[in-house]
This record gives sequence, structure tokens and C-alpha cells, in this order.
Amino acid sequence: MNTSITDIDLSSLKKALTTATLSQQMVSLASNTFRLAASAITRLQQQQQREAELASLAHLPEYSLEQVSWHDQEDDCWIVLNDKVYNVTKLIHNHPGGSEVMMEQAGRDATLAFRSVGHSIDTIEQVDEFLVGILPAKERIYLRPAK
Repeated sequence: MNTSITDIDLSSLKKALTTATLSQQMVSLASNTFRLAASAITRLQQQQQREAELASLAHLPEYSLEQVSWHDQEDDCWIVLNDKVYNVTKLIHNHPGGSEVMMEQAGRDATLAFRSVGHSIDTIEQVDEFLVGILPAKERIYLRPAK
């Protein structure tokens, strides 16, 4: 057999490249596996948080969106935030944006409007003292148990 040094070098180079490519693929596969596992753990934690929150709200009465809509006046104002029902009548005249802002959402689901303004954590916690109920399961968007 007449093998030259160039043939041996090319053969070694091919093996090295194949090994390097295989190593890169293994690292990539391991990295993707870790990302997938982290994502699954995060989803599980979120599911547990939702279930814990639902359990903590189980004692509250349920009010439908129709029932909330009956409370759309300045002297009787309810809104829905994240599937929870709040009686915000006492807040209307103290709202920094004015009572008009609150009345635009009176008797409605105000979640998107509330979120879009970017309320502070203090505001979000402060509104909890006005919590009076929760939407029925069939009307919930945010507080659904995971399937």
C-alpha cells in the first residue's frame, strides 16, 4: 500500500473534524435539553402559583361579568382585574388620573387598561383591599387552572 503523509494527514483531519462536529452537536443537544427542562420547571412553578392563588380565592363569592356591569355608577363602581372583582367606589374621586378614567372602566373588565398604564406594585397591592369577589370559572381568562 502506498500511503503518503498527505493522505494520513487528510484522514486524521477528517476524523478530527467529524469528532469536533459531533462534540458540537452533543453540546448543542445538551444545551437544548437544559433549556427545555428549565422551561418545564418554570411552567410547573407558574401552574403551582396559579393553583395556590385560586385556592386562596376560593372563599370569595363569584360574580359574573353581567353582575359586575350593574355597578357602573360613581356611587356604585365595580371593575374586574385579572378575573377578580373589585368595588372601587371609594377610589373614584381619589384616582390620580381623575374620576373619568375610572368611570370609563366602570362595570367592566379593566385588566388591559390597568396593565397598559403600568401601575406600581404598591398600587396593585393597594387595590387588593377592595376585592369583593371572583369571576365564575367559565368567564375567567387569567386564573384558569392548567390543563
